[in-house]
Formats: sequence, C-alpha cells, structure tokens
Amino acid sequence: MTEKEFEQLPMMLTVDQMRKVLNIGKNSAYELIYQKNFPILKLGERKIRIPKKDLLIWIENNTKNYEIG
Repeated sequence: MTEKEFEQLPMMLTVDQMRKVLNIGKNSAYELIYQKNFPILKLGERKIRIPKKDLLIWIENNTKNYEIG
C-alpha cells in the first residue's frame, strides 16, 4: 500500500483495511486484534474498527531496529 493510498483510507479502519496496510493475512490480522496492546474499538458484538492514527502509533511503538551481520 502506498502512502497516498493510506492517506485516502477513512479514520476508522476495518480489519480487512488494517490487514492490507500491514500486508498480513486474515488469520494474522485477527490474532493481532485480540492482543492486549492493539488499538481496537468494538462496536457491538461483531463490529471492530481500528483508529488509523492509533495504528500508526502502534506500528511506531512495536517496530524494532535490527542490526544485520
């Protein structure tokens, strides 16, 4: 997903939109949303949304720098 495509997404992402941003599969996306520190908003029994700005913060906080070699 390009930066422009990301900017055009709504403020509240569906699980499918979030998984496309992260380039992960459906099963991985659902495993992720049930982790304690992952930012979700539950709307009723089945509807889940991920705030776009909180997803960016989560990515920054969970990205590690690895040294190669």
